[in-house]
Amino acid sequence: MENLLIFLSFAILGVLIYILFTLKNKDGSNKGDSELLQNKLTELTGDLNKIEKDLSEFKPSMNEISKFLLGNTSTGKLGEWSLESIVRDVLPPNTYEFQAQINPETTEKADCAVKNTEGLIIPIDSKFYQGQYQNYHNTNSKTEKNKVLHGLKRTILNDAESISKKYILRNSTSNYVVLYIASEKIIDLVTQIEDLRQECLTEKNTLILGPNALAGFLDTVRLGHYAVQMNANAKKVITTVAVVRKEFEKFKDSTDGAVKNLNKALGSVEDVQTRINVLGREIKKADENFEKNLEEK
Repeated sequence: MENLLIFLSFAILGVLIYILFTLKNKDGSNKGDSELLQNKLTELTGDLNKIEKDLSEFKPSMNEISKFLLGNTSTGKLGEWSLESIVRDVLPPNTYEFQAQINPETTEKADCAVKNTEGLIIPIDSKFYQGQYQNYHNTNSKTEKNKVLHGLKRTILNDAESISKKYILRNSTSNYVVLYIASEKIIDLVTQIEDLRQECLTEKNTLILGPNALAGFLDTVRLGHYAVQMNANAKKVITTVAVVRKEFEKFKDSTDGAVKNLNKALGSVEDVQTRINVLGREIKKADENFEKNLEEK
């Protein structure tokens, strides 16, 4: 990093000297050119100081990156970031918790705890075997590569046993944990180790997943929650329909009674109308008889 700073400083200084030499030897230079040169030099000096300051501030970051690439324990943070990103993208907010203390009797915290449709917790712990990956690709010897894979297998089996013992609780969690490896390239190495996945699952109760497989796994959990929610909504709809149906039957009974009463009322009106008609005929007949009697007299 220091060599880079020195190189950049000399490069910028060389540019300044070239500009100065060019402007001084230019035909027809005058006082205005000198002032322009002075202004440019002032600006470039300020830029140089700023670049040096920025590079000095960037140096600690570069050191951290170097440590990360060399397999420092901070590489575990990459696995956690990757895990959080996938979980947040796939699952509803109320179905997971990061840095979850699953066992109340210990202070151990899983990187993530996912709740399934049965109310059980699925513990997920992330690992990042960067050192083994680099060692594998830094050698061309088949023997050395096999040695690296053997060491990786032993490390993964130890990690699987550790997290399963820490996080699997009867009646609280699933009967397995997820060991998340945040690199498809490292997953390729795991795949080369014969029966490692099966051994982890059957003997250590640990499911090994990479980024793609984890996203698919979590999507099945999401669909399970979605199905439960749909069933709950369906039950609400069925209950509402039953209430509406019952009220409709009551309404139908009421309308049937109203129709009967209306028909009865119409029958009564017809009887009254008949009586009115008979009475009208009788009145008319009496009136005709009365007029006839008057004519006879």
